[in-house]
Amino acid sequence: MHLLIQGAHALTMDPDLGDLAGADIEIRDGEIVAVGAGLDAPGAEVIDATQMIAIPGFVDTHWHMWGTLLRGVIGDGPKNGWFARKGKLGPYFTPEDTALGVRLAAAEGIAAGVTTVHDWAHNILGPEHADTNLQVHHELGLRAHFSYGAPSAHPSMSAEEMRRLMGDRGKGFDEAMDFADVKRIMGSATELVSVGVNLRGPARSSREVTGTEFAAARELGLPIAMHCAGTRAEVARIHQVSLLAEDGLLGPDLLLAHCLYLPDHDKALVAEHGVPVSISPLSELRLAMGFPPLLDLLDAGISVSLSLDTTAISASADPFQAMRVVLGIANSLRGDAEAVTPRDVLRIATLEGAKALGLGEVTGSLTPGKRADVVLIRTDRLNLAPVVDPAVAVVHSAQPENVDTVLVDGRALKRGGRLTTVDPEAVVADAERALAELCGRAGF
Repeated sequence: MHLLIQGAHALTMDPDLGDLAGADIEIRDGEIVAVGAGLDAPGAEVIDATQMIAIPGFVDTHWHMWGTLLRGVIGDGPKNGWFARKGKLGPYFTPEDTALGVRLAAAEGIAAGVTTVHDWAHNILGPEHADTNLQVHHELGLRAHFSYGAPSAHPSMSAEEMRRLMGDRGKGFDEAMDFADVKRIMGSATELVSVGVNLRGPARSSREVTGTEFAAARELGLPIAMHCAGTRAEVARIHQVSLLAEDGLLGPDLLLAHCLYLPDHDKALVAEHGVPVSISPLSELRLAMGFPPLLDLLDAGISVSLSLDTTAISASADPFQAMRVVLGIANSLRGDAEAVTPRDVLRIATLEGAKALGLGEVTGSLTPGKRADVVLIRTDRLNLAPVVDPAVAVVHSAQPENVDTVLVDGRALKRGGRLTTVDPEAVVADAERALAELCGRAGF
């Protein structure tokens, strides 16, 4: 396929190209081949991007997509919130439920301009759940990094509490997850869908199991993801980074989520070993976990990316809102309205996310030679016009409904404001039916 995006204001996130007004983007066979003004591309299908801003697609580095099916029953607090409802309903998910949760999340993500997801699947109850989860990505066309993981408990719990809760739900506290099945699904990887693992770590399983699982993942050459230091209660009980360092398990193939309360010593270890961190401002605020320490992490030399965590608690798949919130929190904590700029946070939501997933040479910027993961945002709308600085407009004003076109690997997953690979009405109807049936099975 040969495409020419014509006349956009391109926020390339490429340090050499910078911002380009009136830019054309030529795409051939899914690759960006040229970016500049007045490109000559005979035979190309033209996409008129006048009055549009072109950005690289958003890269979400920590998203429990399966859990989106639970959005309607997630309240707030310890009795009605995410952890309570997940613990009650997660064990009753069928493979179809898993697929429907992922489909709902993916459709909403595409609509909002997300082109790459880290599908942090931490409720894999068996091989069929993994298969149906992966099938959705193959069908819908997102660039996806699928991280296989066993169910887990809240990290503030004692080992005894976790054993009682998790003993009959997936893999127990003292039991390593099924790496034979992980090895099996590695055969499902494609150019668009990669495979890794998410591990419970020493806060949610035993230290011995953690060592066994890290070794198994690295023997298979798989990237590893893990939650860490997301609550004060966890850090009061255990310093996971220090334990991983003692056991020689830290490395750049590891991605940590949250890290709100890393002690200075652990921050230094994370930076020293090149471990990236994913922060989730919308869920961290909803759960009253705390304020994402963006500038503290950056000042420590840690690479930071952005995520939605789970749209069961982030309310909606809205990377624009996530950018606004994390920028506002960071600058408010420093008392400096320019400590983080719109371009900074847009880079964090795109290029830095790609780097965190090992995809920095593939996506994350509008650079010739990279794959064509491109989002076009309409500026001729009430909430955006008039635009002077397009980066300010994208971060401070844009909303998912302003996303006109979404290309992944050069394929249009959204065009003219409409999704092309999924029927939103059918997805909604299926999700509503499945949630009712799930609650019935669980006696909820």
